Amino acid sequence: MADAQETGTLGMLALLIGGGCLLVALLSAVNVAFELELALQVYGSETELPRSWDGVVGLAAVGALLVGLTLFGGLVRRKFAAAKGRPLVRAGILIGAALLLAAALRGLQIAALVHTYGSMLAYYATDGDLDDVRAELAKGPDRATLDEAVGRAAQYDNHAALALLLAAGADMRDSSRPEPHRRCALVGRGREFVATALAHGVTLDACPNGETAVWEAVQHGKSDAEAAEIVGLLTGAGWSATATPTYDPRTPAEIAAAKQWPRTSAALAGR
Repeated sequence: MADAQETGTLGMLALLIGGGCLLVALLSAVNVAFELELALQVYGSETELPRSWDGVVGLAAVGALLVGLTLFGGLVRRKFAAAKGRPLVRAGILIGAALLLAAALRGLQIAALVHTYGSMLAYYATDGDLDDVRAELAKGPDRATLDEAVGRAAQYDNHAALALLLAAGADMRDSSRPEPHRRCALVGRGREFVATALAHGVTLDACPNGETAVWEAVQHGKSDAEAAEIVGLLTGAGWSATATPTYDPRTPAEIAAAKQWPRTSAALAGR
């Protein structure tokens, strides 16, 4: 009797905490939507509410998980108790509960990954198994999903995933985004990533806001040898060897000279 009472108390506490998380998540959603910068005050202590949708979703997920697991646990406990004297039924209840719990947790994991990365394809394009990338591509993703995946592959310099994406119809036009926010995914990437993009027909005209890719390769290059190779690839595909960003007037040649990178300097001069 004491155990049952203790379990009931713990279950009620979990429901209260979960419900509180859901309530705070609701307030936080209003806070983010209207940029109110609200904060909770308890006994003189002030705690700011989440100011991003990531924080809102995370808080709501915690609340939903606490409430769901508590209710589910209570149901399993009652069914298990009702099956007293029937060991096979009890075993089936426990196995079924474990399978349902695993499925629920997997669903929650997928929801969290999709919210963070935009899609499972984008998640797998970071540094996941290429078979997973192929499986997602077989589902016929839309243009926005492909664009997000290309961006994530670029973020992780994953040239192997990029090759699969481009072969499946992706590009670097970033056309699913508003024009001012479009970016050329090969800018600032490594030699293999750049080579893969160019081998699949990516051109300067099809890579928005990518005019300074050569400058980026020299400015942020890790070594003279790699920067020289990237410069050679880009200039050979039509990129300018002199274009500079608005915030830095130095030319790629001047940066290469300052770094004392002879191979890069020669590549910029077309030698």
